[in-house]
Amino acid sequence: MSSELRWAVTDGPAGTAAVALPEDGTAARLLGLHRGSGFWCSRAAGGCGGRLVLEARDGARPHFRHSGDVRCALTGSGAAPAYEHLRHRRAVGAWLAAQGLRPRLEEVRGPSGSGGLHVVVAEVSCAVAVQLSPLPDTAWRERDDRYRRQVRHVTWLYGSAAESAADTELAVRGVAYAVRRHNTGLLVGVRDVDGGTRWVRLGSCRLTADGFAAPGAAEARALHARRAADRQEAARRAARCAERAARGPRDHPRVEALPFLPFPA
Repeated sequence: MSSELRWAVTDGPAGTAAVALPEDGTAARLLGLHRGSGFWCSRAAGGCGGRLVLEARDGARPHFRHSGDVRCALTGSGAAPAYEHLRHRRAVGAWLAAQGLRPRLEEVRGPSGSGGLHVVVAEVSCAVAVQLSPLPDTAWRERDDRYRRQVRHVTWLYGSAAESAADTELAVRGVAYAVRRHNTGLLVGVRDVDGGTRWVRLGSCRLTADGFAAPGAAEARALHARRAADRQEAARRAARCAERAARGPRDHPRVEALPFLPFPA
């Protein structure tokens, strides 16, 4: 990870409007002009809440620095893991607000910064878990069970680092949802058991009292049901073949040997 601070927020010391500096110096300076109100080291990302200064000198990689001599947990790091959940948080919050829902969003801490978000929408008894860091199989099952004791429907959205946990859910339920950033919004990938992924905008998905609905999810579940039915039928055929083999020739009528009769002369 870079030792230069590359992330900030533009909406105050405890803000969530996260931005990442572009690599190009000219683009970074334009960002500074566009965000004339300034930049902060967000407390929501574990930072100090202090003002940040944009450094974009010719020949040097653009970066932020703290104004003055400030002790901050994010100093000396690019801060990407700490800020990643903020970009997802803002997009998920806007998506739910557009549906007239009132979510409660909480950060879930991972081993190296943010692990993701736990979003509860009590009015429809749903939860959305945005998993951005690796999650072992046993931990996934424990959290999934715990969330399902609290609400009727739980939906997981998996970042690229949590692909192993997504594979676990895919095998269990026949569909899993990937998530990735796209401009200022999010894309959701509907994964099926044949290895296909259909990417759709988060805005085309809905959260209702019946759970999370995404284009392509019904088809993925139907494919899983067909594959399960095919496996069960194959298992039944194998069992019948094994049963017949075990019975052997005992079930066939016994044929007595006929006496030898010479042909007539």
